[in-house]
Amino acid sequence: MEPAQLGPYSIGPRLGRGGMGAVYEAVDSATGATVAVKVLAAHLADDPGLKARFRDEIDTLKGLRHPGIVQLLAFGEEGDQPYFAMELVRGKTIEQQLRGGRRFTWQETVATALAVTKALKVAHDHGVVHRDLKPSNILLADGVPIGEGVKLADFGIAKLFGGAAHTAHGNIVGTAEYMAPEQAAGQGIDHRADLYALGLVMYAMLAGRPPFRGGQVTEVIDKQRHTPAPRVAAAVPSVPPELDTLIDRLLQKDPAARPGSALALARLLTAIGTLVPAAEGDEPPGGKLVIADLAAAPVRPEQRGRSDDFTTVCGAAATPAASPDQAGTPPPDGEATAAPQAGPPGAGRTRQDSSLRPAARPVSNDAPTAGIDRDRTDLPPAEAAATTRVDTAVRRRHTSMADLEKADRERESRVQARKTWLQAAMAIAIAVTVFGGGWLLLRPPTADALYARIKAVTNDDDGDLRDADTSIRRFLRDFPEDPRAGEVAGFEQTIALDRLQRRARRKVRADRPLSPVERDYRAAMAREQESPSDCVDALTAFLTLYPTAAAAVPVGPRPEGALEDDQTLWVALAHRQITRLTPLALDEQREDARRIEAILTEAEALRAAAAAAPAAAEEPLAKRRRLLESVVETYASRPHAKLLIERVAALLDEPDAPVPVLPAAETSPGADSR
Repeated sequence: MEPAQLGPYSIGPRLGRGGMGAVYEAVDSATGATVAVKVLAAHLADDPGLKARFRDEIDTLKGLRHPGIVQLLAFGEEGDQPYFAMELVRGKTIEQQLRGGRRFTWQETVATALAVTKALKVAHDHGVVHRDLKPSNILLADGVPIGEGVKLADFGIAKLFGGAAHTAHGNIVGTAEYMAPEQAAGQGIDHRADLYALGLVMYAMLAGRPPFRGGQVTEVIDKQRHTPAPRVAAAVPSVPPELDTLIDRLLQKDPAARPGSALALARLLTAIGTLVPAAEGDEPPGGKLVIADLAAAPVRPEQRGRSDDFTTVCGAAATPAASPDQAGTPPPDGEATAAPQAGPPGAGRTRQDSSLRPAARPVSNDAPTAGIDRDRTDLPPAEAAATTRVDTAVRRRHTSMADLEKADRERESRVQARKTWLQAAMAIAIAVTVFGGGWLLLRPPTADALYARIKAVTNDDDGDLRDADTSIRRFLRDFPEDPRAGEVAGFEQTIALDRLQRRARRKVRADRPLSPVERDYRAAMAREQESPSDCVDALTAFLTLYPTAAAAVPVGPRPEGALEDDQTLWVALAHRQITRLTPLALDEQREDARRIEAILTEAEALRAAAAAAPAAAEEPLAKRRRLLESVVETYASRPHAKLLIERVAALLDEPDAPVPVLPAAETSPGADSR
């Protein structure tokens, strides 16, 4: 029973019918526009596989918009019966014209193929392979020049590259006479399968029939896979050699031997239509065109195209269905050729899925299809396999492409508004951060903050007090009355003295005169290497010359170069050096005293040895004198050794004659009383 109303459409006469459903002429009750409505057959609406394929066609058409692909206008569901509306194009399919006895000239064939190629390029760019390109799916509009009103229809088994394949147990997915060899063999296919099918269509337009025919589907499939295609020039001698070579390239069994893309094929067709003379004897307008014949050129294995796309092809397993015309008459529009398989079980098919229910043959009709750019959405496997509760209420859903475009615009507007809001919020956040950070940086720090920075440096064992110089100066400038100012002033004095000390250690330039205080300080410090004690004495004398030791050292920034002439700082530095050198001076004095005492002890031992052996006294006495003279020479200039040097000098003034050694009885206590 044919429907009378689907959504807003009043259903009119039927335009075509296939195994899955039919296409009707309809009138939009809201606008009065005449459209074509494609409906899934009511008895197939409960088949999940066919229903999914019908919806896939809608999803495919949503993403395709091109003058060579019919436009999708709306889609919906009336009860459980899905449908979609397309633009209605008045005209006939190539299949209908071939049945009427028309034969296309090679110029008409090139123009029509060029238009189809441009439509295929759009589909391929969207990742869609038509997979069922044949004369009954190419519509030629009435009243327009050939090649200008070409519409590509029926994307019912089209799919995205690498997507899940449609399978149908007991039926061939596609039409055998226009099926690529790799598709017939159940191998992975890509966009080049459509180019092969277009080559078959061009052959049929010129010769009036496809190159491969047979009484059974398996016979046709076997020819598609293994039999080289005959040259079209053998059936139509008037075909130019260039077009004959190009069609032969399109019909190569190896996809790598065909043109690489729809764009490449379009360029070749354009060249043939432009450069090949219209009649024998005419000169080509742009020179001679050469189309390389790659049929005989072997293709290396590494050049062969690969794809992860798989197609299940099954021969009919039920009642044989003979071809309507053994001589090659095509089957009726919208019907797929089906026949029992020949040969042993499994021949002519690959990966038959026995778990799938038998389904009707793929629908094919004369109505065109198209759409707008929309994302394709597939249910995840878990949701697809979930059990659905049946709702007996009649459901009516209808969505027009205008509604989708409006929804897209509204969604885009919301997205843009959200982006604008986010950008504004981000700009405000950045501004707050910048101004807030600037305010924190420019805000005068408190005394506690400055003191904390200073103490963080002074408490660090590896810290350098110069890192806190700025904070110290700012603290003393802004908070001179703070109780911690004295402590901080001590840090400032330490920094100033460190800076002056580093200057004093550097070599004086010859062109820079020294101030008296710097010259005297340097002279005193020059004795440090010779004797810390002498250096301390020299620094003490320096402090006597510059009696400002008790004066407070001024703090705060000083002009560059003022340190060399600041007497107070030089005096403070001298005090620091005395404090540092005093322990070294004491160690030096103790060491010198121990050394001189040891030498004196050795001198007395030598004198005693000379007295004990008068005959050999000359050598020990000479050694004794050398030791005593060396002590005087070494330590005479050291004030701390003055007393010891005087003892040594007294010993040198004594005569060198040995002192007689008295007997023990003479030196014992009480000897003088006897």
